Amino acid sequence: MVWLQDRFPKAKLQGVQGMVKLVNRKEIEAAGWSLTPGRYVGVASPEESDDFDFEQTLRDIHTELADLNREAVELAARITQNFEELGI
Repeated sequence: MVWLQDRFPKAKLQGVQGMVKLVNRKEIEAAGWSLTPGRYVGVASPEESDDFDFEQTLRDIHTELADLNREAVELAARITQNFEELGI
């Protein structure tokens, strides 16, 4: 609800880059009467958050990657052992 109120504070339809564009018939005619939203809406600008900690996020991703790499090595060893037990 907050997201909606942030973009439409007056509860009135208005253009919002990447989401809504108000067009008239001339613009629609110029687009070959196509009503495909991508022709009109465009791309939303990326939302920036003041409380986003890039360095901490990168550290968390690195830790998760290290854990996944260790798990991958263990699983590869187990698979190899299973093949050996099967005589393959």
